[in-house]
Amino acid sequence: MKNVYQLIVITLFILVSMDQAYSQVRLGAKAGLNMAKVNYDEVFETETKFLPTFMVGGVVEFDFSESLSLGTGLQYHGKGAKSKEEDDVKVTLGYIQVPLQLQFRSNGFFGAVGPYAAFAISGKSIDGDDEEDIEFGSGEEDDWSALDVGVNAEIGYEFNKLRLTASYSAGLSNGIPKDQQDFFEDAKITNAVIGIALTYLFTGVE
Repeated sequence: MKNVYQLIVITLFILVSMDQAYSQVRLGAKAGLNMAKVNYDEVFETETKFLPTFMVGGVVEFDFSESLSLGTGLQYHGKGAKSKEEDDVKVTLGYIQVPLQLQFRSNGFFGAVGPYAAFAISGKSIDGDDEEDIEFGSGEEDDWSALDVGVNAEIGYEFNKLRLTASYSAGLSNGIPKDQQDFFEDAKITNAVIGIALTYLFTGVE
């Protein structure tokens, strides 16, 4: 949880600093459906499929011009995956995520791309009725790395104060704890998420 608190403090500091540098700031609330998947590269033979979950949180946008802006925020994202062979075998993961993306708006069209950083706050490994909490960290006794860093692309349409978007997020960091990566050699675990979300934008603040 210490990493989560640090992330929140850093995010608030960035937002306050940026608020002083831009003339127009928009605040909003965002929620939607995540179709999450975990890619196991040279780790397990089991194939995975998408797990339905959700995201919810706040967004903050800073205008460079009428069409170009910088977007960030603080959000909860559900991630994980199901086994392709057995629906009742799955991994569920919960992250506090901060995106940072360059956004373009024109005649209702919306597009955005940029990196994100996320810290895991919850996780379970589920096999039928058996559930086990996932331990996050970098040690040899941990199950999963707490940090997830990746890139996100988003496209959609704005009407009045509402924005409907579809997105794809690709994790770049390895979910295998750092102290175990030498043992697994070239193996890698990464998150991937296809999302559909609705954002409500409040009145901009001068």
